Amino acid sequence: MYAIDLVDVTKSFKRATKKGAYTTLKSEILSLWQDPKNESVTTSVLKNLTLRVPQGSSLGVIGRNGSGKSTLLKLITGIYKPDSGAIKVNGRVSALIELGAGFHPDFTGRENVFLAGVMQGMTKREIKEKFEQIVKFSELEDVIDDPVRTYSSGMFMRLGFSVAIHADPDVLLVDEVLAVGDAGFVAKCKDRITGLKREGKTLMLVAHDLDSIERWSDEVIWIDKGVVKERGDPRRVIDAYRTFIEKGEEAAVVSEDAPRRWGSREIEIENVLLLGRDGEPRKLFHPNESLTIVIEYKKNNDIPKDVVFGVGFERSDGILAFGTNTHISRTVVPTLSNLGSVRFEVERLGFLDGSFKVDVAVHREDGYPYDYQKSAVEFLVRSPSDGVGVAAPPHTWAFG
Repeated sequence: MYAIDLVDVTKSFKRATKKGAYTTLKSEILSLWQDPKNESVTTSVLKNLTLRVPQGSSLGVIGRNGSGKSTLLKLITGIYKPDSGAIKVNGRVSALIELGAGFHPDFTGRENVFLAGVMQGMTKREIKEKFEQIVKFSELEDVIDDPVRTYSSGMFMRLGFSVAIHADPDVLLVDEVLAVGDAGFVAKCKDRITGLKREGKTLMLVAHDLDSIERWSDEVIWIDKGVVKERGDPRRVIDAYRTFIEKGEEAAVVSEDAPRRWGSREIEIENVLLLGRDGEPRKLFHPNESLTIVIEYKKNNDIPKDVVFGVGFERSDGILAFGTNTHISRTVVPTLSNLGSVRFEVERLGFLDGSFKVDVAVHREDGYPYDYQKSAVEFLVRSPSDGVGVAAPPHTWAFG
């Protein structure tokens, strides 16, 4: 079953524009005796969009301002009605689309908790039972009985977010509101979103913070001019979007190997090797063994010095076991030759039994991808350990 199901949805808006501009008092007065020359302009915001989000998944939505992201969320919540197509949402929906949406400025924070709670689908009894939790999470105990017109934008966000998450939603929609507020509270909100994801709630997140989108999303869609331009693996779609923003539409071509490989290829990864301690290629390792990844590259253009090489280990079930890069490790990357190699050496692998895939990448410090290869190589780990999880850290038992 889909938590959110949109089929062939189109949404347009009409706006009236006045032809000509009055720049003088005389022309403005003369216009009173003239027929107004208004024109109706129709703008298509979403075009024949089909989007199906499975229950319990997390979908990130990215795109430039005006691409249709916020309109999409307002269609899902029922604020807007589509011109055509069908929209179905299963379960209770909580939405954080606009700061203070549903708040009355002359009501107190206490009164607005009840007002907003009802709009989020809560009963009066539910709101009463959760009122203290809502106020405590928002950290607004001292001002909860003040009119919300006296609140700052950050306080609006606190109260709105707290009501939304305490509505026990099946589907949570979040649109950029976490960009407002102090760092401590935003971090608490992000932890709560992570908790909702862990609880199996369905999340749809719109943000320009691409790192947060990648962190929370199982899948990402990139909307451009009302249509889905890319959809799939978060890192791949985000990197394609970064390339689009960097170089413009003509250069936003993901490589022919997509979705497993993408990037501008100004630096190209030509080969990836897995070596054991003896320097020989290996596909099977044990937790206590060393592992070396060799990335052979070719430089096709003159590149600035802010080059970053990265690796990531992903278990076959999609769990990220470990990832790092030269920037995180504060490793200085020398000026690259036209042909060369990079060695990533692990003294003790430490993974438990399983099948693992290795992602390799070379990119700029700001994330712009030169070459990103997902699942470039695979290997097996066979472990005699009776532990569970991903890693097997050295350990002992002791009794006092």
